[in-house]
Amino acid sequence: MILLNAHQLSKAFAGKTLFEKVSWGINEGDKIGLVGPNGAGKSTLLKILSTRMSADSGQVTLKKGLQIGFLDQDPQFQPGETIIQAILSHCKDPDDRLGQAYEWFAKLELAQFGDDFLVNQLSGGWKKRVALARELVQEPELLMLDEPTNHLDITSILWLEEFIQSAPFA
Repeated sequence: MILLNAHQLSKAFAGKTLFEKVSWGINEGDKIGLVGPNGAGKSTLLKILSTRMSADSGQVTLKKGLQIGFLDQDPQFQPGETIIQAILSHCKDPDDRLGQAYEWFAKLELAQFGDDFLVNQLSGGWKKRVALARELVQEPELLMLDEPTNHLDITSILWLEEFIQSAPFA
């Protein structure tokens, strides 16, 4: 089943064309890597595909009710937020997701910090794990990862690669 279809997308910034007439689809279970040099427009394209940004031209069509997770390059958190609060912060009904939040809290080795540890006291790599847990607790059908290995150590990168390969989502 098609989750997302992009047709003839184009985007430019400050007179520089990032991409022109890009078209493709994402199906259930697809694992796609987007590779290119810095400044090529990878992050911009992901933001357009996830409907966080508009293209200059073209169209993105999503499967009705599609749940998209988006891991930002530099995740943002609220001041004074604990790890668990951050993991639950994007949930419509946090009480229903508390069990899953603690499951990801443990799987991503965040439990070592404790329930009351503040996110702003974590290093960049640990913040990335919190942001990943925040997306995963929402059970996305499509998870977009923008520079997912930034700030991660080799052990975390290897875990992430294995996890993505066996993940039930695209």
